[in-house]
Amino acid sequence: MDDRITAAAFRRAFQEADDLAPLVLPDGEVVSSSDADIAPLRDALRSAAWIRTVEPGASGVGQTLSVWPSDGVQVNFFLGWGAPIEFDFDLRELVDDEAVDSLIHLLRLVSSVVSKDVIIRPEGQNNARPVLHIDATTGGTSLSPRS
Repeated sequence: MDDRITAAAFRRAFQEADDLAPLVLPDGEVVSSSDADIAPLRDALRSAAWIRTVEPGASGVGQTLSVWPSDGVQVNFFLGWGAPIEFDFDLRELVDDEAVDSLIHLLRLVSSVVSKDVIIRPEGQNNARPVLHIDATTGGTSLSPRS
């Protein structure tokens, strides 16, 4: 496990699988999350010092909660759309180590609040091995290149 992940290492981890340009909106998931996790997560994100917006879902079922853990880095949480809790962000916004640190800080908070692991996979590859894993027990992060 590595507590400090650089922007360069983060980007490389998403690009190593093939010669094609990576898809830019990785898929994040709170592992084994349920509807019971939504309220505590929403409360924690709303009370954090980050800028955020809430938009109702088109069908009225769920909502999208957007959080900016640092300038230029937007993370969109899809709450109430069904389990597990999912989120995405734009790889192009992770321009430096500070941006990656802010993303990981946010995801550690999410993991801590719901006491569940958080993983990120390449966009649209739900069966792929996670590229980033945050362990709810330790708060540790691990980064694995795609394969």
